[in-house]
Amino acid sequence: MVYESISFIFGAVKNILFILLFLTISGISFAGNSDKENLNSKVVAGRITDAYGESIPGAKIFIPETGETFFADMEGNFKLSLKTDKDYSVSINTLGYEPLEVKASHLTSFSDLSLKSL
Repeated sequence: MVYESISFIFGAVKNILFILLFLTISGISFAGNSDKENLNSKVVAGRITDAYGESIPGAKIFIPETGETFFADMEGNFKLSLKTDKDYSVSINTLGYEPLEVKASHLTSFSDLSLKSL
């Protein structure tokens, strides 16, 4: 009975160590690809405001070609990673304002975007 309990515990520890080893090796493999991915994308950050410069919290930022959706934070700030393999459209909209669509190629690493009220 004691032998079976000890055997079960060692078996469980062995399985846990195997899983941790696998996850560590997988993490190293994926980490090696991050430089290649960074070459094919650019990070765009900014702030969404109204015509008076007041921030618009929670504005929806949508990339139609990929189906990705992002939201501005409570201060209207956003940060996205855009692929550079083609010129994607970036659509921004929220209640009470006209939708805004811009090409990703027109966005710099920091872009303030202003929405017009309806």
